[in-house]
Amino acid sequence: MTIDPTRIDKDHLRELRHSVAQAYEIDPHRQYTERAAASLLVPPDERRGGRSDVSTLKRKRRAGKIPHVPLGDGSVAYLGMMLCDFLTFGERSVLLWGCGKDGCNDGGMPPTRTDVAAPPS
Repeated sequence: MTIDPTRIDKDHLRELRHSVAQAYEIDPHRQYTERAAASLLVPPDERRGGRSDVSTLKRKRRAGKIPHVPLGDGSVAYLGMMLCDFLTFGERSVLLWGCGKDGCNDGGMPPTRTDVAAPPS
């Protein structure tokens, strides 16, 4: 069963991110390099030769399958929250961030949903 991450309540999403961040020792507000992100996403016991495989992460990024923030000059960063979302939802995590091959909307901020009616005032 696949979960649509865009349909999850904001508070529940915050709790999920917090739980994953604690379990994987990720700082949700930190920017991670590609190498650091790869080492967090691949458990140590699954690493070939004890090293993380950056090439797999690069392939996913170039295919638009993982949220990231382009920094210019070909370098990218991954916010801790993006990594938590990827660990939780896999490739569907890009739906939360409005990401594609060129990076995420608005410098990495999640897109606002305009299809939800505003509460009555």
